[in-house]
Amino acid sequence: MSTWAYVRGWLEFYGQRAEAERIIREGDADGWTFPEGGWLDAACYARAVRSQHSDDVLELVRKIAALPAMDEDNDRVCGLFLVFHEEGHQTEWQIRDGQVYVGQAPTRYDYLWK
Repeated sequence: MSTWAYVRGWLEFYGQRAEAERIIREGDADGWTFPEGGWLDAACYARAVRSQHSDDVLELVRKIAALPAMDEDNDRVCGLFLVFHEEGHQTEWQIRDGQVYVGQAPTRYDYLWK
C-alpha cells in the first residue's frame, strides 16, 4: 500500500496565465483553482495524492515555471509549494527564475502537520 503526499501551494503569473491553464488542462486539473478578484493573477493547488504521483504534480509545475516572461519587467512565474510526505518529511518547491528548486522544507512549517 502506498503512502500519501499532501501538496499545497500557489503560482503567480505576469501574463502567463492562459498558457499555464492550457498546461494544467493537459495534465490532471484536479486540485487546481484560479482565484478571481484583486490584482494578483494566481493559481492555487491543494490536494492529497499518492506519494508516487507527487512527481507528476512537480513535473507540471516545472512546465509552468519554464514559461517565458511576458511583460517588460521580464517577470517569470513564481510561487511556493509545501509537500508533506506521510513518511515523515516535508519538502519545499520554490518557483522562481524559470526553475523549481526542491529542498527540505524549513522546520518553521512543521506546525502545519503537528
